[in-house]
Amino acid sequence: MYISIPIHTQVHGGLERDTDVTDSIRSFIELLVRTPRGSCESDPDFGFVFKSFRFENFNEDRGVLYSSSNDDASMAVYYKRKIHGRSINSNTFAHDLKKCIERYEPRLRQVSVAMEYKQKEKVVLLTIRGVVGDTLGEPFSHKVKMHVW
Repeated sequence: MYISIPIHTQVHGGLERDTDVTDSIRSFIELLVRTPRGSCESDPDFGFVFKSFRFENFNEDRGVLYSSSNDDASMAVYYKRKIHGRSINSNTFAHDLKKCIERYEPRLRQVSVAMEYKQKEKVVLLTIRGVVGDTLGEPFSHKVKMHVW
């Protein structure tokens, strides 16, 4: 049994449960992707760092972000990250998401992430793949569509 995300309570006060591990992983990945990093006070590293840049300037030809201010030097490293790409390339946001999934979702192994920007639609498409658990070996795939800029 897994806690259903988003969290819902039952009539008698308990938390709703989900019996399918794949659905539970999908729900948790949605939560992880849609939470801006730094917005969770109990764990500031939780969330997808890309969501923290929703209002930054974007160069669509080069596929990179530009800082709208020079206030936060710790975030400067992310302005060199590419929006397009796969998680095998360390200078992409896909690589950051892969590391985040590996840290917070231990039920998913052999994680890979592909990130693609569709300029005409102004959306970022994420494709997350992996294998569920150690013994099941069930292939996992999930797509997330984020509207941007």
